[in-house]
Amino acid sequence: MMAKESRSGSAAPLVFSLTGLILAVPALLLPLISAGKFGDERVSLLFTGVAYLWENGMRLLACLVLLCGAVLPVALLATVAILHAPDRIRWHISNMRFLSHAARIMERWAFPEVQVLAVLVALMKMGSVVDVSIGPGFWCYCGMALSLVLAQRSFDYDPYIPLASPSAARIAAPT
Repeated sequence: MMAKESRSGSAAPLVFSLTGLILAVPALLLPLISAGKFGDERVSLLFTGVAYLWENGMRLLACLVLLCGAVLPVALLATVAILHAPDRIRWHISNMRFLSHAARIMERWAFPEVQVLAVLVALMKMGSVVDVSIGPGFWCYCGMALSLVLAQRSFDYDPYIPLASPSAARIAAPT
């Protein structure tokens, strides 16, 4: 028999999502990495790569990187926090089904851990050519990504009714 209660407790999704939201602010504002050689140093923020892609004609890729690496992770953290906050502060939300469904969709598209890996690969490649240093924004972004993963792992969709119609649920359910 599988346990319904999370190992971390019922407050874990709320705690992890609020931690991720708090870490998202410095991750968006502080330098991720700085690279330089011969006294010329460039500092990169989270949106520097998105701006570079946009300016060089790769607008669709820039939108996807922005959406999957920044907008959706923050929105998913906020949605999980909103779904679990009513339990703690006695707050009533009328459209929990919609928020639960939105969280399920965002969960498939929000993957900041891929961006963390991309930055680490770039650091390995650039490290032999230029002097590279990791900024505080990168560590905050890593913390936000970890908080998102932990919030997703401790989030239980079962209490929330799916948005699909009952007939669609019967078709999708295994027999």
